Amino acid sequence: MLVVFDLDGTVIDSTQALLTAQEAAWASVGLPCPPPEAILDLIGLPLRHTMKTLAPDQDPDALAEAYSKAYVAAATEHEQLFDGMTDLFARPFRAAVATGKSQKGADRALKQCGLYDRFEIILGGNSVPNPKPHPDMLYKIMDATGTQDLVMVGDTTYDLEMANAAGVKAIGVSWGHHSVERLNEWAPVVHSVDELQRELGV
Repeated sequence: MLVVFDLDGTVIDSTQALLTAQEAAWASVGLPCPPPEAILDLIGLPLRHTMKTLAPDQDPDALAEAYSKAYVAAATEHEQLFDGMTDLFARPFRAAVATGKSQKGADRALKQCGLYDRFEIILGGNSVPNPKPHPDMLYKIMDATGTQDLVMVGDTTYDLEMANAAGVKAIGVSWGHHSVERLNEWAPVVHSVDELQRELGV
């Protein structure tokens, strides 16, 4: 079994960094920042798609560029692993990453938190033709690792929909960005890292 993890809201607590960078992005074009709930609902989808959804009449590339610059600075201060993740990843099981972050952002975040070498493969949202909830990332992980026995762990319906589309098991986590009610429509949900560990059997 290979366990595939989302990052933001699943492994890494990045909510404050995300919101801080969004505020900077919108300020750069002289517009008020959308409410946090609207932003966090879209976490896990490609950044350009998120900006276009939040402001259809604005240039999504300009907003995305401003966000990306601000996020790197905010992440240094605000990104951190959720409690229990260090212990979980100290256990001997196969693991990979499939995240909506860019490839560059995913690599940076995992190096910053000391987990970069823990995963067999790390895929950012721009590493495949079709990002979440399309199953491209999971198919690429299957090809790269030589196994189709995957379990997807994520905090949004986009993660769980991707798993469903790829025909693999999924587990939702309750400490991220989508409600337990939404997640439960797609997969069982765990409420602590200890519970996740037991569910995975690692």
